[in-house]
Amino acid sequence: MFGTFKYLPGPVWLILFVTSLTWIGWFPFILFDTDWMGREIYGGYPNGDHKYSDGVRMGAFGLMLNSVILGITSVLMENLCRKWGSGFIWGISNIIMFLCFLAMLVLSILASKMDYGSDDFPPNGLVIAALVIFAILGMPLAVTYSVPYALVASRIESLGLVQGLSMGVLNVSIVLPQVVVSLGSGPWDQLFGEGNSPAFAVAAVAAFASGLVAILAIPRSRPEQPKIRQ
Repeated sequence: MFGTFKYLPGPVWLILFVTSLTWIGWFPFILFDTDWMGREIYGGYPNGDHKYSDGVRMGAFGLMLNSVILGITSVLMENLCRKWGSGFIWGISNIIMFLCFLAMLVLSILASKMDYGSDDFPPNGLVIAALVIFAILGMPLAVTYSVPYALVASRIESLGLVQGLSMGVLNVSIVLPQVVVSLGSGPWDQLFGEGNSPAFAVAAVAAFASGLVAILAIPRSRPEQPKIRQ
């Protein structure tokens, strides 16, 4: 597999680069989504208190909403890519991801300045906003799970390489960012204080950068026109 890297053309390297940036954006959310809800929205600590546990459960409910939106978006994916182009859809989805992570940072700031009162529960508006963000993130996650694989497979096929090999090459660009985020997010959060906001700030920057590169540099694949019989 590693020997094939020298045969990869520039467009494939570009897709691998955007994939790596995209997953640098995704992994902090995947690692800390429910912890963020329990710690920064509900104001709890992972030591068994009820606020943190309630927040984690609410975060799990948000992930269920995320899965529902992901499934709906997956059904519409082919038509969207045919109409707008795979690279454009990928870029727009990453910009949406950036806006969602930015909104999470804003919610974290608002929650830190609020006094929840005697009931120790966050306002309903704050919780609903967090759940909406979780749900919206299902759209770019559906794109991340499908479009990069389709783009790499279509470009490697012309080189005479097998599809399984193309998946292996793409997975390398996913695993390496995962290792970097897994090893670095903890010390990075400690450097700027406890909480998940520093990791989400890095995720937002990576998502925005990957979105711009995908929109500007990845060619839009034109939909195939139906052949007219004479």
